[in-house]
Amino acid sequence: MEIIQKYLQVIIKYRRTICYNVVIFTVLATIISFILPNKYKATAQILPPTEEPDLLGFTSMITTGMASSGLSRLARAGGLFRSTTSSDLIGAILQSRTIGEQVVTECNIMKEYRIKKGIEKALKLLKSITGINVTNEGIVQISIQAKKPALAADIANSYVNLIDKFLKESNMSRGKSMRIFIEKRLGTAEQDLKDASDSLKSFLERNKVVALDEETKSVIDAYAQLKSELLKREIELGVSEDISTPDNPYVASIKREIDEFKRQLQEMESGKKAGTGFGVGFAISFQKLPAVAQEYTRRYRDYKAQEEIYALLLQQFEQAKILEARDTPTITILDYARVPEKKSFPKRSIIIITVAIISAIFGVIYAVISEYVDFIKKEKFEEYTNWQKIIKSIKIDLVTFRSKVFPRSKK
Repeated sequence: MEIIQKYLQVIIKYRRTICYNVVIFTVLATIISFILPNKYKATAQILPPTEEPDLLGFTSMITTGMASSGLSRLARAGGLFRSTTSSDLIGAILQSRTIGEQVVTECNIMKEYRIKKGIEKALKLLKSITGINVTNEGIVQISIQAKKPALAADIANSYVNLIDKFLKESNMSRGKSMRIFIEKRLGTAEQDLKDASDSLKSFLERNKVVALDEETKSVIDAYAQLKSELLKREIELGVSEDISTPDNPYVASIKREIDEFKRQLQEMESGKKAGTGFGVGFAISFQKLPAVAQEYTRRYRDYKAQEEIYALLLQQFEQAKILEARDTPTITILDYARVPEKKSFPKRSIIIITVAIISAIFGVIYAVISEYVDFIKKEKFEEYTNWQKIIKSIKIDLVTFRSKVFPRSKK
């Protein structure tokens, strides 16, 4: 209690100084808070695209339009995005220079903020007034703090419209690339199917072969299925290698699957694992059939394999065309930014109260230090002298430092 009483006595002794300090700084803070320009905050909220099935079991990549199950698997396996979510990637795109330049142009920011020339200044200013936040639920919030209420809302909504447009165009562009890629393979597969069909027809007309037994047909059907699965993995590998490095674990796993399919096809052709195989009819070796039957089987097998491949490619081609033409929204707009009715800055009451409290605290600290200096000056003069020496030494060091950093020019 005695210590508290002493501090209270010091505060009462210096009460005028403390009050003057609080009043002066509070008045200054009030004046400054009214001088500061008003700012208005507008916020828009969007939800990233949901995952949906796409080509080869993929979904559209977020980096080119949409989030992907197959490709996100590849990204995680290779450490491309690690724990990055669709929301994080959308946030990164929103902060890109491409989107920024379009916002500057669309909202006429250079004119609004009287920037005479140089888009770099406009982009820097836009970055300073923009806040991109991703909530724990994955919602992307776009907050703009501008000098005019309508301008804040316009900029926030411009971001929303531009990210939607960017994702749509990227998604359609990827669909076009996939369509062209599959279209080339489809043309080749169509010709191969025609050649296989003509070859089988010619052989049948020449040798009068009517049909195969059910066991051989079963082997051929299984062979055709394996052949189409092999092609599917090869297409998947081609797409994956375009967006990843060769040592990516997911790419390596696809290569292992391809090797396994090729091994199974080789065994079915040669009959190396006869009697222990993968289904009805695998015990038959193509190489052990009679000459005519063997040739017919080979041609029929090639025809069925090409038929399966063509059907698969045709299906994927139609999906690619749909993806290319699709123009549905890629994001869900939860809230468009509305024109704010109240300013968000400066919060004058908070500024004034904060400055008043801080100035009062510094006033009390000044009073305590002053009282302590008076005490040691009267009661502990030696300690007071030592403090004087320390202060003098610090002053000399500061003067020396200033003279070295800012040397005076000789006249």
